[in-house]
Formats: sequence, structure tokens, C-alpha cells
Amino acid sequence: MTAPTLLAAARSFLLDHPPFSLMAAEDLDFLAQRLELEYFADGETLIEPASGTPDAMWIVRQGLVQGWRRPPGETAGELLPMVHLTPGDTLPVGALMAERPVSSVYRAQGDVFCWRLPKDDFDDLLASSPVFLDFCKRRTAALLDLSNQALQANYVAQTTQWRSMNEPLAEMLRRPPVTCGPDEPLRAVFERMEREAVGAMLVVSTTPEGSERVDGIFTRQDVVGRVVLPEVPLDARIRQVMSSPVYTMDAADTVGDAMLRMAEHAIRHIPVMREGRLAGVVTERDLFVLQRRTLRQISDAIGRADDVEGLAIVAGDIRHWSHSLVAQGVSAEFITRLISRLNDQLSVRLIGMIAGAHRIDLDRVCWLSLGSEGREEQTIATDQDNALIVGEGAAPLEALLAFADEINRGLDYCGYPLCKGGIMAGNPRWCLTLEQWRGQFDGWIDRGDPVALLNASIFFDFRALAGDASLAWTLREHVAEHARRVPRFLKQMSDNALRNGPPASWTGGMLGSLFTREEASIDLKLNGTAPFVDGARLLALGHGIRATGTAERLAQLARAGALPAPEVRDWTSAFQFLQSLRLRVQHRLHLAGDAGRKEGNPNRIDARDLSAIDRRILRESFRQARELQQRLAADYPG
Repeated sequence: MTAPTLLAAARSFLLDHPPFSLMAAEDLDFLAQRLELEYFADGETLIEPASGTPDAMWIVRQGLVQGWRRPPGETAGELLPMVHLTPGDTLPVGALMAERPVSSVYRAQGDVFCWRLPKDDFDDLLASSPVFLDFCKRRTAALLDLSNQALQANYVAQTTQWRSMNEPLAEMLRRPPVTCGPDEPLRAVFERMEREAVGAMLVVSTTPEGSERVDGIFTRQDVVGRVVLPEVPLDARIRQVMSSPVYTMDAADTVGDAMLRMAEHAIRHIPVMREGRLAGVVTERDLFVLQRRTLRQISDAIGRADDVEGLAIVAGDIRHWSHSLVAQGVSAEFITRLISRLNDQLSVRLIGMIAGAHRIDLDRVCWLSLGSEGREEQTIATDQDNALIVGEGAAPLEALLAFADEINRGLDYCGYPLCKGGIMAGNPRWCLTLEQWRGQFDGWIDRGDPVALLNASIFFDFRALAGDASLAWTLREHVAEHARRVPRFLKQMSDNALRNGPPASWTGGMLGSLFTREEASIDLKLNGTAPFVDGARLLALGHGIRATGTAERLAQLARAGALPAPEVRDWTSAFQFLQSLRLRVQHRLHLAGDAGRKEGNPNRIDARDLSAIDRRILRESFRQARELQQRLAADYPG
């Protein structure tokens, strides 16, 4: 393309659409100069499997391109609509990268204009543009990165207090570590801490292999409790008063990883290792600057709370923390894991307090988290789903039910509403012995009726939270083995999972002109995340995977060779994007106050309110959900 008018038009168009808008100027010019404008009439095919290996990439310039495909494994029958491509979308990138025929039939829906980039120029652009290469290799994930970057840019415009969650810990290290040996006298340690102006001393020794090992840590906060009050002499050795063991992390681990570790173990300092040597230490102060509480203060407050009222205050801080992370554009996977970890700490504290008051031996029972809490995928708006396994020698059932009911009511007071379906440990139906639980799961698997399938969607994601975790592990092994022996049940789970899917009529960027506000309203949980959650659960059961989280189930299936790694990557990215949209909706309702609470469903969004990039990712995420559902249909045919 050489005509100046067409060249200017192509460049202007590309600047409005990622990833082209993010490419270097010279790469953008290269692309614009080599594009050829093509026209396709209504119903005309751009490319199909019979076309062979593609010889070009198209960028939709104007109009709508519909992708059609038969279910996996079928060579005849009706083509099903799979994807709508609107201006700025590309095709067929996956086939070009793999040098294979396309798997869908792409047809013009109405008059369509596309920019065409020949295969040789496509390859040259891949070689010269890291942005374009990243997009082509990680299409869904790359678009998700762009969405999060937009949120982060907006947040940075308001505050610079937060660090990137993906920043490696190596970037946080500002000085060499201050260390001593385990036999160093306290006086020398204190003098060194004062001279170096540090708040913590790392106690380090050398292993027989020559690497360094962090044996303990001593902080300024330890002086009163560990030295002054016990009247420990200053010539005593540091090993006598240091805290041990110490949780260390690798320099390649991220800020987000460190935040989770601090939340999980209620610690302020993390030594950072690099290739077997101590590289430095990161502190809570390095990582967090919050408007109300630091993460350690939240964890400490949970530990100090001695009544439900105190825990309710901390629960509010957890929600405040979560809203701050959403506003920053932090990944949904990190936020939901952090919410789940902090909620776990609060729940365990409440369980311990009430167990003491009721004289319940927690070593004789196991408190189970179910549903999203069991999967560690809790969003900000979450209710409670829990159950109890009663072990040998436990308290009488009446006492256990009173104990569990008080916990359920305490969680409700803290802002985790009672389950409307009554799936709580205080319900006699869900406070059972291990044998009774085995019989319950066996009955669900053997019957496979609608009630059994509904319960499977909640109970099969159980996770031990407090008490004897071996009871939960024993039950997990039994359930996994029994489910694999009943293929009819897996088929019924598949049929049930296919009942809820992405809106069939959703067409992304054209919502504003095609749909009313009511039609554009989407339940992100029912029509978005549920297909991924249900699909991952089913495939995990079918292949004996014991994980409970959706992303971890998919990852383990890929590692086991049960699923292709590229598909798992795209499914996981799509699932996390839908989770991020749910979190954003809940954050918006929170900011709206009473008006937001009156709005109702915290998982419903009007897609017309999304940015162009988010509508594009939403459309792609729905396509990935349909891909996963087609995989279920192929693996469990009728």
C-alpha cells in the first residue's frame, strides 16, 4: 500500500487499537506500509479449514466477522457460532503462529473491510516488534495485561503509594544484609544493630555444602519480651533469644508473593536468597503503605481479637484492603487469594475462640470451607459455605451443633452472610462423621440427580480450614477414587456444566448499537466464571487431580498431560479477567454506598459501560469459555 491517503488512514486506525497502539513508531510504520485493504460481501468466507495454512493475517477494519466451528471430534453436522470479530480484531493469529489450517470458518456478516498483512511481513513484524510478538503468543493474557495497565495508570494518577505486585524482590533490595552468627553475644548484636540503624538482625550459618542458611531473626520488637523482662544477660548468645524458623524467599519471587507470605504467617521481615546466598531482607514497610492498616496490623489485630466485635472491625479492614487492591488493578488471582487467606485467619481465630468457650477439642473434628472459599477464590462480596467432619472421640452432636451455629452467626456478624441455602456446619445435615460424609458423597455420585449435581458444585471444592486436616484428606481420596469409577456421574456433571454458558447473542464492541441496557446486562458469575469453575472441577475429578482451586486444577491437568498447555493458559487468563470484572463491579458498588447496595446483584455488569479494550477481552473470554465447554462435550459425549 503506497497511496498517502490509505497509509495515513491505516496508521490512524492502528493507533486506536492495541496492541498496535503500543508498538514502536518504526514497527507501526512498517505495518501500515504493508497493509492491503480488502472487501468481503455479506456471507463471503475469509478463510476456512479447507483453505490450508493461512498466507496472511487480517485486521478487521469495518463490519463484523463471524467465526463458526463444529464441536471437537465432529466432522459433519451444524456449524456453531464461536466468535464475533469487530474492528481492531485480528485473525487467524493462532493458525499463523502454528503454521496450520484454521479450525473455524470465518465469514463476513454484512459488508466487511479488512486490512491484509502477507505472511512474510507478518513474520518480519514478529521478529522486530516485542509488543506484537507478546500479543501473538499470549493473546488473552496480553490483552488482560493491557486492561490492568489502564487501571494501574488511573490509580497512579491518584496515588503513588503502591508497588507493582509483579516486581521481583531483587528490585526491592537496597543494601547488603546485616547478619551475625548464632553464637554472637547479645551486646555485640545490639551494638551492631544500633550502628547499622536496622530493625532486625539475621542469624546466619554456613551449610556443609557452602551455602548460607538463615537460622533465625531478632528484631527491635523482641528486646523487651525476649531480653529485658526475662532478664537475659547481655553476654548470652543470640541463638537463645532469636525467632526460628525463618521464612525465606527467592530473589525472583514477586512483591505479591511476599505479601501473601506475610499475610499467611503474620511476619514483618522476609530474608531474600539468591543462588544459595543471602541477598538481603524486605520488610513490611518496604511493601505496603496503606491508608488505614498495614497487612501485619490486620494479622496482628486478628490474633489479638478476643470477641466477635473485634473480629468484625478487622473484617472491615480486610474489605478495605481488597478495595484498595482492586483500584490499583492488581490481578484477580492475587486479590482473591489474599482475601481468602485473610478470611481464613479470621475464621480460624473465631473457631478457636468459640471452641474454647464450648470446650470443643478441635483435634477431633475438621472444619471445612466449601465453594469459593474452598477454592480460595473469594471475591469481596461473599457469603459463607462450610461443614464439619466429626472424628472419633468428638463431643456429642448436640454440643457440636451449638458450637458450629455460634460460629456461623459470628461470621454473619463479621459481614460474611449466612448461606441462604443453609449449607453451614450448624445445620445437622452438614455436621457428619467421616463415614456419614463418605455415604453422602457416594449417594450424590451414584444418583446424579439435579440435587446431587447442585451439591457437587459446592461440596466437591471442600478444603480443611481448622482442626484435624487428615479427616478432610481421607475424604478427598475417597471421593476422587469413587468419582473416577462412575463415568455416568462425570457425564451428568458435564451435561449440567454445559447448561450455563456465555450469552449466545453477545457481540462485544457492537453492544451500544444492537442491544438495550437490559440485554447488555451480564451475570459475570453465572455466564462468565461458572463455566471455567465447573469445567475445571469436572476435568480434575475425571483425571484424579486433588487440587481445589480453578487455576491450580487447570495447571495440574496441563502438567499431567491431560490438557494442552496453551489452552490452559488462555482459559486461565480468561477466568482471571472475568474475576477481575466481578471485583471491579463490587468495588464500584462499595463506592456508591447505599445506592450500590440497593443495586442488587454484585456480579452483574452492563457491558456497554466497559472500555473498548475490556469489551474486547470480555468477548475473547467468552470465546474461551465456549472452547472449554466444547472440550467437555467432546470428552463426555452423549
